[in-house]
Amino acid sequence: MRSLNVKKCAVAIFVACATLMLGVATAAEFPDKPITIVVEWQAGSGPDVAMRILGEIASRDLGQPVVVQNIVGGSGTKGLLAVANAAADGYTILNNWVAPHVVARLFNPGVGYDNDSFEPILGLMTLPFTLAVKADHPANNVAEFVKWANAQGRPINVGVCAALSVPRMVMEEFLREIKITDYNPVPYNGCMPDNVKGLLDGSLDATTGVLIAEKVFKGAIKTLAVISDERISLKPDIPTAKEQGYDIGWGESAKGWSGLVAPKGLPADVRATLIDTFGKAWRSDEFRQKMAANFMIIEDMDAATFRKLWDESEATLKPAVERLLKAKAKEGS
Repeated sequence: MRSLNVKKCAVAIFVACATLMLGVATAAEFPDKPITIVVEWQAGSGPDVAMRILGEIASRDLGQPVVVQNIVGGSGTKGLLAVANAAADGYTILNNWVAPHVVARLFNPGVGYDNDSFEPILGLMTLPFTLAVKADHPANNVAEFVKWANAQGRPINVGVCAALSVPRMVMEEFLREIKITDYNPVPYNGCMPDNVKGLLDGSLDATTGVLIAEKVFKGAIKTLAVISDERISLKPDIPTAKEQGYDIGWGESAKGWSGLVAPKGLPADVRATLIDTFGKAWRSDEFRQKMAANFMIIEDMDAATFRKLWDESEATLKPAVERLLKAKAKEGS
């Protein structure tokens, strides 16, 4: 009987060790097939290009291809829903942006996901917004723009990118801060290039801009301020609105931001691999130089810092969303 018990014990120990070894082997094998980054915008867009570059660099260390899948629709929400409902195994991750991640939920709380639907991997980029005018505009700073606007005796036409968007909320908060209330918000599909063309043809007096417009429309427009707390290293000659005495107080939430996330429940070892390999690619000179060439601002946000930004942005943008919904209701009444 004692011999039988010893044998049973030995078998149990063998099974336990084999199971443990199998678990280690399985974890060590990640990834053993391609990883997909879902991009919620169309192929050829800025985020799409950035993820293809990042994925190509990261694939060298991962030993597997990193492919980009464009899931477009619902102002980005279709892509987020797809990833929120994907298997939490590390093979499907998302390049999330503030608009579908936070703003879409504020406009539609029943969208189908929330902050807790995702695991942060790292924060990648921010997109600061600017106050831009035509090159021959008489104003050369914010104070001169305010003086000019108040002297027009009519509503000024201001491009606000998309009708329900972060750049619109940032610009309208900025106009509140500089006490310009007589204006027409003119929406476009985005912050480039049609709104800038509106400056050039005279249909707009000013617009919410992005820094890439400085490169694309060089010499045709001028940027009076970056609506952020600090100057942007890629264009250090452009002063911030804050240093000119106009601070909306939104901090990093005044920018469009982007990062990498995975579905909730990702195994810790898989998450660590993703953080390590994509973090290395993100920090590489190759990636940063290519992003700088497209005026995309790299941010040093680890997973915890990035996760905190989601909550901060939600709290900051919620009152602005409520004001915008009230304004839209009045427009429709």
